[in-house]
Parts: sequence; structure tokens; C-alpha cells
Amino acid sequence: MLLNLFFSVLLSVGVPNISGASTASTTNYLSVKKGYVMSYNGIEGRANWVGWTLKASDVGSVERTNRFIQDESFPRGFKIADESDYAHSGFDRGHLCNSEDRTSSEYLNEETFLMSNMIPQSPELNRGPFKFLEEYCRKLAVKRGQNLLIYSGGIGSKGRLASGVIVPAYCWKVVYTPEKIWCILFPNERVLNKNWQTYSVPLVTLEKMTGYKFPRKLL
Repeated sequence: MLLNLFFSVLLSVGVPNISGASTASTTNYLSVKKGYVMSYNGIEGRANWVGWTLKASDVGSVERTNRFIQDESFPRGFKIADESDYAHSGFDRGHLCNSEDRTSSEYLNEETFLMSNMIPQSPELNRGPFKFLEEYCRKLAVKRGQNLLIYSGGIGSKGRLASGVIVPAYCWKVVYTPEKIWCILFPNERVLNKNWQTYSVPLVTLEKMTGYKFPRKLL
């Protein structure tokens, strides 16, 4: 009954719970924000995944607030990243739910700068194919009027920052459009192909790697 309640909460905002996250879990903690939904690992101090919907009205004229802040919403004892943890690391504070997808209000944009929504990304990935995929999604929403469902996260570890934050080996994204499901697995490296489509993988491959159960279509 309790699990069904969690699924209902997520479905009400259009983001199915792909990992069975709940507020009773430390490593798969359910955090429902105003503009996105998150599964958080309080032991590792990073999001397992972030999910959100994207439509034309989500993209407005609000400027990037650029205020990185700690997420104080988690239970006591959870590991949380500080805004300075990435300093001098050589990695970007890469958004999972990107700020440009939430420019309809200042609050929603500020919410994307919570450090729980960040992941260490190489500058070449964050400012390259990962960004180009984000721009493609907004084009579908704004210029074609499509409603999208998007998930993003990191897999594995290629070490830690000096602050202890885990650097994922891969950063992934699943994008649901009315016509197609894009499943993209980016290596978190410095030498990358700028064409994000070259990193497409079958959805079942990502399910095996993550253990998550992704929807087979837009709801």
C-alpha cells in the first residue's frame, strides 16, 4: 500500500518511480521537488537518478540564477555535497535536471542548483554532447510543442574528488518523446564525439547496468 502511494505521487507529476524509491530508504531515498523527482543515495551522497517532464511552458525568460547551494531537505546523517566540493577538481558541477529546462520561474530555476542535482562531469562532456542533447530536447518542446519525459543519472565510479564526491564513469540520459525513446550512455571522459547520438544504447542495456525499470512509452 505504501509503495503504491509513492508511485501515485510520482505519477501525479508525470514521473514514474523507476527504482521503487521511498522515504524509508537510505540508499534509494525519494525526494519530490517542485520541478523534478529524485532518488538519492544518502550513503554515497549523490543522486541515483533525477526525472522530470519538459514542455514549452517550462522554458521562459528567467535568467540562470547560478547559486549553487546544499540540499538541506534530507534526513540527518545523510551525506550531502557542499557547493565548494568541486573546487579545483577539474570537473564541472553538471546538472542532471538542467537549469534551462526550468526558466519559467525563479524558484524553479534556483531549485536546479541544489547540489543534490549535480554530478561531476568532465568539462568536455558537460559543455559538449550532454549540453547538445539538452538543447535538442528543448527544441522538441518549444519549437515542436512536444511533451517529454526525461531521466538522468550517473553509473559507476572512476575515483573521487578530493572532497570525497564520487566521479561517475558514465553519465546517462533517457528521453521519451511522442515518437521515440532516446537512451544515451556518455563516457565521462575528456575526448568525446560531439554528436550525442553516437552514444545511443538499447534501453534494456541501461536497465541491466542500473537495475532500474524504465517505462516503455510516455504515459
